[in-house]
Amino acid sequence: MPAWFNYPEFDWPEKHAIIIGAGIAGCQMTWHLSRLGWRVTLIEQERHISTKASGNLAGVISPKMTAQDSDGERFYRAAFHYATQQLSHFGWQPCGMLQLAHNDREQRRWASLKQRIFDTTFLQLVSPNEASNIAGIRCDYPASYFPQAGFIHPATFCHDLLAHSNHHLICARKVTKLQRCHLNNMWEVLDETEQCIQKAPVIILCNGIDISGFSVSQFIPQMPVLGQTSHMPSSTISGINCVIGHEGYLIPAYQGINVFGATFDREFDCITTTEQANQRNLSQLKRYLPALERQIQTVTSGHAAARSTTPDRYPYAGAIPDINYYQQHYQPLKHGRPHQHYPDAKYQNGLFVLGGFGSRGLTTSAYCANALSQLIANQHNTLEQHHNAQLLNTLHPARFLIRQLKRGQDIT
Repeated sequence: MPAWFNYPEFDWPEKHAIIIGAGIAGCQMTWHLSRLGWRVTLIEQERHISTKASGNLAGVISPKMTAQDSDGERFYRAAFHYATQQLSHFGWQPCGMLQLAHNDREQRRWASLKQRIFDTTFLQLVSPNEASNIAGIRCDYPASYFPQAGFIHPATFCHDLLAHSNHHLICARKVTKLQRCHLNNMWEVLDETEQCIQKAPVIILCNGIDISGFSVSQFIPQMPVLGQTSHMPSSTISGINCVIGHEGYLIPAYQGINVFGATFDREFDCITTTEQANQRNLSQLKRYLPALERQIQTVTSGHAAARSTTPDRYPYAGAIPDINYYQQHYQPLKHGRPHQHYPDAKYQNGLFVLGGFGSRGLTTSAYCANALSQLIANQHNTLEQHHNAQLLNTLHPARFLIRQLKRGQDIT
C-alpha cells in the first residue's frame, strides 16, 4: 500500500464517538460502531433524523453495472450484496428491479452484459416482452433484471438502525466548529453560540453536503446535486410489480403512493420542491414508459434535497489527513519518486468522514460504514477478510490531494 494511504493502529482512551449527521450515513455508522462495542453520540441539526438527502418516501436498493467487469462494478456489487444481507434483518420491499436499456449507450451495455455469465438470482438480461411480464406494464426496451433489488422507506430504516444501536441522539443542534483538546486527546463539538455540545476521542462527519464545512475538512472536494422526486396516487396506475429504472425510476406503490423521479441539477439557487421539477419527472416517465401516459392524472411534489457527489463517483470513508503533513512530505511525488521513499501518512487524530454517496447512499452506505468502523476499531484482519484490499485506498479522503501533488499543484 502506498505510504500516503497507510493507516496506523489507533489508540483511543475510550470507545466513544460523536457522529455528525443522522441521515442514512450517520445511522449506518452508529449501527456498525455499536456492534463493535462503541458508544455513540449522534448529533442532527434538524428536528428529526433522515430529513434531507435521506428524506424520500421510498428509495431504491440496486447494483450499478458496467459493460465489462471493472473496479467500479465490483465495488457496487459488493455493496449491494452487503446491503441486502443487512436488510434481510429489517423491513424492506425486495420486489426486484428492471433497468431498461432505454438509449443507445444502455443498449450497448445490455448487449455486453448479455455476453457475460451471471447467477440468475443476481442478474437476468431480458427482452421487452419478458420485461413487460415482470413489470406488469408494457416495456418497450430490453432490460437488466435484478431479482434481489428493491426499495425501502429510508426514515423507517434509519429509525430501525438506531433502535438496535447504543447511542444518544441530539437533534436541533448545529455543529459549527470542531475543537481539539490536546490535554485529554478529545475533540469538542461546538454549536453556534460556541457552547460545547459533547466531547469524544473520535468524530465522524456524516453530514452530507456539509462534510467539507469545517476548517479541517474544507479541502475535501464534493459537488452538491439537487434532486427532486414526485408522487402520484397508486390508484392512478396499477400492477407495477417492481422498481423500473430508465433515465430515472418508478417505484411500486408504497403507503398509497408511487414515487418517481428524480431530477439531477448541478446548479441551483435553493433547495425546494417545484412544479417545474414535477413536470420534468413526468415528461421523463411518459417518454420511457408511454403505457402510463393515459393513466397518470394527479402528480404532486415529493421531496427535494441536495446530495453530495465526488469527482470520481466513489464515496469517502476514512480518516481525514493532516494536509500540512501531506504538503511537506509528499510534494516530491511530482517528480515520480517510488513509494518506499515516503513516510507513512499522518492524520487529524480521531477525525473521520463518511459521505459523498450521491444518489447511491442507500445501497453503498452500509458497506462503507462497515469498512470504516472496522478501521476505527483496529479490526484490520476482519477488514482485509471482508473487503477488497484496495477498498480503503479507493475511498480514501486524501486521494484527490495525492492527485494534485502528483500534478505539482499546491494543496494548502
